[in-house]
Amino acid sequence: MDIIIIFLGCALGCALNTICGFGFGVVCMMFLPYIMGSTVQAATVVNAVTFLQAAVLAVRYRRHIRWKLLWTPLAAYLVVGAAAVRLAVGLDNELLKRILGAFLLVLSGYFIFAAKRVRMRAGVRNGLIAGTVGGVMSGMFATGGPPASLYFSAVTETKEEYLATIQAYFTVTNFYVVAVRALNGALTEAVARAVGVGVAGLLLGNFLGEMVFKRVDVNFIRKAIYVMMALSGAAMVFM
Repeated sequence: MDIIIIFLGCALGCALNTICGFGFGVVCMMFLPYIMGSTVQAATVVNAVTFLQAAVLAVRYRRHIRWKLLWTPLAAYLVVGAAAVRLAVGLDNELLKRILGAFLLVLSGYFIFAAKRVRMRAGVRNGLIAGTVGGVMSGMFATGGPPASLYFSAVTETKEEYLATIQAYFTVTNFYVVAVRALNGALTEAVARAVGVGVAGLLLGNFLGEMVFKRVDVNFIRKAIYVMMALSGAAMVFM
């Protein structure tokens, strides 16, 4: 049953990631901490699978990558991300799960009520902010997509540039954070097995994202995921 849940959850997360450029970590961190028994190990699985999917998409759209836009957020992420990983490793798992639950509640509220009204302008300061916030979110909970999405959607001119550039960013950052997690002892045999199942789900998710979701109301799907995110967060905090 755990294998089926990991497979289907990763497929759903990858499908959402294919549609809007991020979302895999947010979806998977709603259930993986329960299955893995460790929030840190769950985050390691998410980072590893995200790296693989991002690398495939970055290579596919490599001609559209805006390399000059990457350096500022990457610099901030590489400094902050490692510190966030070390902080997460040192926290009690039950406490970390409750922090994640509260974070999911806040994030779901943001997506439901405020996301459409928030716009981030291009610039060094905003690039540093996006990289810093993303580094904390990714290092702690493997959910660093929203700040990157806000920033790169503001500084790129076409959807191809956006998808290519944000996936190049995720390729570098997730490779880096997986390496840091491995040095801190989070890369276990259980994590490796879960990553293998997640990669199989990735293949299905890419297919769904490119084929099935073209024919359905994407906004409805996103809203349903945000509601599930809120319910999952509430369960982590109060149960």
